[in-house]
Amino acid sequence: MRFVQAQFSLKYQPQIKIRRSANDIEDFLQQYYGTPQTMPLPDEFAPEAPRIILYSKNGHSQISFSQISVDFIVNFDNDFLNDFKKTQGYIQERISLIIELLKKININEYLFCGITYNAHLDIGTQTSIDYIRGFLGGDIPKIGLYEASQNIVWIENDKFFINQQIGTYKEFQGRPGIVPNLFEIGKGTVISEGVSLALDINTRYQYVYKNKKNSIDDCSKDVDTIFTLLIDKLSRWE
Repeated sequence: MRFVQAQFSLKYQPQIKIRRSANDIEDFLQQYYGTPQTMPLPDEFAPEAPRIILYSKNGHSQISFSQISVDFIVNFDNDFLNDFKKTQGYIQERISLIIELLKKININEYLFCGITYNAHLDIGTQTSIDYIRGFLGGDIPKIGLYEASQNIVWIENDKFFINQQIGTYKEFQGRPGIVPNLFEIGKGTVISEGVSLALDINTRYQYVYKNKKNSIDDCSKDVDTIFTLLIDKLSRWE
């Protein structure tokens, strides 16, 4: 299994003036992240739109702040691609930093949080279509199947949503200077294909159905539990 990307997202009550925290955010994250980009959007514009975006100095991750969330995205390479523990250590370190930052800018409660992992499965010598057929049931064309996916969601501990999606993927090599499009794909070279797995585990169930808010100090516990669940679910695909 190759770990391609992961994302941590935390939702909070609307912070209409979040863009005014850009200086505090820059100072707090300056060891790891460059100068923030601030989006010149009016306060009444879509609250989910990022107002502040920072890119890590090593180029692997970014953190963005909107009026209702903070989102951390990391892309893996080198040793991290095949080492879950390394990815976990890096993510938890950054989440701890984000939690302390939120407290510094007076965001002391959150509504829910979650982590998503995107991975490519080891399917051996099977084609991606042959591999995924086993998860799709019987009413599937025997020939001509080009791509397929399956998505399921279940509840854990009366608190967590677990979203699991598997699907085939193809990556095409485009021509230099040409933006890939449907016409180019028809002539493109497939450089990678297989089956991808996306696992999204979050505490949204607790918020939606129990209307429970959380102290920001409790976020680390939720993150620890999410990783425990991730390890269990990912182990079933090894």
